[in-house]
Amino acid sequence: MGKEKTKKEKAKKVLQIAGSLFLSFFIFYLVYKDQDPTVIREELKQCNLLWIFISIVLGALSHFVRALRWNQLIEPLGKSPKASSSYIAVMIGYFANYLIPRAGEMARCGVLKKTDGIPFSTLLGTVIAERFFDLIVLLLFVGAAVFSQLDLFTQVFASGTTIGDSLTNLISNPFLWSGLAIITLLVFLFRKQILGSALFKKIVEMLHNIADGIKTFFKVKNKPLFILYTLIIWVFYFNMTYLSFNAFEFTKELSVSVGLSTFAIGSMGIVAPVQGGIGAWHFLTSECLKFYGIEGGQALTFAFVVHLAQTLMILVIGAICFLAFSLLQNKNKKAEP
Repeated sequence: MGKEKTKKEKAKKVLQIAGSLFLSFFIFYLVYKDQDPTVIREELKQCNLLWIFISIVLGALSHFVRALRWNQLIEPLGKSPKASSSYIAVMIGYFANYLIPRAGEMARCGVLKKTDGIPFSTLLGTVIAERFFDLIVLLLFVGAAVFSQLDLFTQVFASGTTIGDSLTNLISNPFLWSGLAIITLLVFLFRKQILGSALFKKIVEMLHNIADGIKTFFKVKNKPLFILYTLIIWVFYFNMTYLSFNAFEFTKELSVSVGLSTFAIGSMGIVAPVQGGIGAWHFLTSECLKFYGIEGGQALTFAFVVHLAQTLMILVIGAICFLAFSLLQNKNKKAEP
């Protein structure tokens, strides 16, 4: 029975990975299927790669600052890992995300557990805390994007537009409210089964981990430094998109507020459950640029180049860090009596 269960779990994981990969590249295909490859080639010839290189450097630095910030959450636990160890763990985590969606958090905790002997469950709480603070900052960026372009967003969602009418019809749809009432009734009737289900227990456990992770922030010795690290990370993230505008003639005149909107909306694609935001990030970023008057083919070229640059950075540095980690582990094994 145990072997059969293990086989089923492995098969399930393989199907999840395959499904996520298929979804990523299917979205990518849908986004680029009508794109003329010659347009991308011609735009690439005129691309100023210096700005793309600068965005790559900012990406690498942002991940190093993330490692420093992570250490601040770990220190109250009585452990002080080296910045290099934490950086290797962070980059291996990003590297793992391209293989298995959302596996990065588990991978980097596993790496630091082996290098510094910190309990896995303890580290997972700090990573969840990190994600919580990042979510808050992302929402602030989205809010800033909407506020800085308030007139434009008001026009889009105003009554009489397609989006505005669609939202009004959705909210006033009686089937929506009837469906919500039925779902509420079913939850009430089957509340005992729901409360005893494995899914509900996992959700409760996740919420407990989030709460424990947030508590670690209050134990951080230097809170202003933690906040500063967080700001630096996200300023670097923003400039990875905004400074890349300078690489192309068709985007170099775009304003900071447009960069803010493009970054905020594109970031939603990274949150999507697909490897490295492949497809989802391209779609959201290109659609946002088209909204500001950039021609469709040019918008897709920008998304393709910027995402490819960051992907290669993560894959190369992640692979180097994985090799360094493997060599270190082999060295430690040989040193054991």
